[in-house]
Amino acid sequence: MRIRFILSLTILMTLSHQLDGQGKTKGWLEKAAGRDYQLKTVPLDRAPGMDTSLVLWLEQPIDHLHPEKGSFYQRIFVQHKGFNRPVVVVTEGYGAEYANNGRHREELTQWLNANQWVIEHRYFGPSRPQGASWQYLTVENAAADHHRVIQLIRRIYNTPVVTTGISKGGQTAIYHRTFYPNDADATVAYVAPINIAQEDPREIYFLKNVGNPSTRNRILEFQREVLKHRKEIIPLLMNDLASNQLKLNMSVDSTLDYLVLEYPFSFWQWGIEEKTIPASVNPADILYRHLTDVIGLDSYCHPAMDYFYPFFYQAYTEIGYYGYDTTGLGNLLVARLGYYSNKVLAPKGSVYTLNGNTLQKVRDFIALKGNHIIYIYGENDPWTASAAMPTTAVDSRRFIAEGYHHGSRIHHLKPSDKAEVKRLLMKWLEIELPDYP
Repeated sequence: MRIRFILSLTILMTLSHQLDGQGKTKGWLEKAAGRDYQLKTVPLDRAPGMDTSLVLWLEQPIDHLHPEKGSFYQRIFVQHKGFNRPVVVVTEGYGAEYANNGRHREELTQWLNANQWVIEHRYFGPSRPQGASWQYLTVENAAADHHRVIQLIRRIYNTPVVTTGISKGGQTAIYHRTFYPNDADATVAYVAPINIAQEDPREIYFLKNVGNPSTRNRILEFQREVLKHRKEIIPLLMNDLASNQLKLNMSVDSTLDYLVLEYPFSFWQWGIEEKTIPASVNPADILYRHLTDVIGLDSYCHPAMDYFYPFFYQAYTEIGYYGYDTTGLGNLLVARLGYYSNKVLAPKGSVYTLNGNTLQKVRDFIALKGNHIIYIYGENDPWTASAAMPTTAVDSRRFIAEGYHHGSRIHHLKPSDKAEVKRLLMKWLEIELPDYP
């Protein structure tokens, strides 16, 4: 099967004369679809200052090395500002439903006054090949998806292209640059872990040292109190399951164990304040409500787990994840000092062996060839334990937002670091930028 770009160069040239400032993107795309391909376009509410916002569906091979195996349509949210403006490409690591209102604008889009293309990751949301097995959900195939989109963008815009993403989206941006280093003029990757194992031990070591000892001790005390109140908490958990129509993936006791083990990671990842941790004298319902406020019960239940299956498949085959520390809790857990693996969140029926070659290629690229990349991490985010490690061999920089967490962005950096980010982007993109607002 021959895979083609849905948009032809001739039509793009016509667009360059007719579209800018006239808001004709939707009609133009519909005309292009009727002439050549089955293309679905949906107009969206325009973001302030944008000419047009819409959904574009692009045909992609299920397997880029073997396009004869079939294709699927990938969902892309386009905000057109102008042909003289840079393009911010969001390499989403999950679904991109948040962009479906047409008004979502990334931090970089606003700062650069740019066009914005948000690419939904393959196998998430409606961007999933129907009937395709998990084997085609690879870092290399996803990078090739993004390469084809950027090839298309380069035909439309003769302006700088910046790729960006948050968390798994940041990973995805780095992976894409690894395989296609010249596709983007710059990349800003937020809080993107580069793991070394299926369950990277560095996160556990990080959690033993982050913050201050009194906070860490209070977290452990809270975990123990929850487990000590197991008999009182289980009915509360069961009631939530029924009320929210959630289906357990494992036993209810194991589910509670996993919630408790996950608590320290989520506490630091999301910047939970120590003062919100209930004291041990509180009744079971107060303990339970705080626990499930920090970690949603649905994280370990269906249907939410179904949505994240693609992520956990990738985690245990190529990109890695983290494990748990049971120190101080073992005698209160159902498994009694047993090993708790997040592999329980991955799709059943697959054999999970990590392909270490992929991330080794990524780490080598970051250290030796990954130019024009800005890495941003939060000081208290456990994922920072597996942060990218650029060296002096490359023209890239890593920044740490002091006191912040997984929500760290450019605006969380200290003033001197914001100024340095501005300097680097201006140099790499060869444009002028105002100070970060």
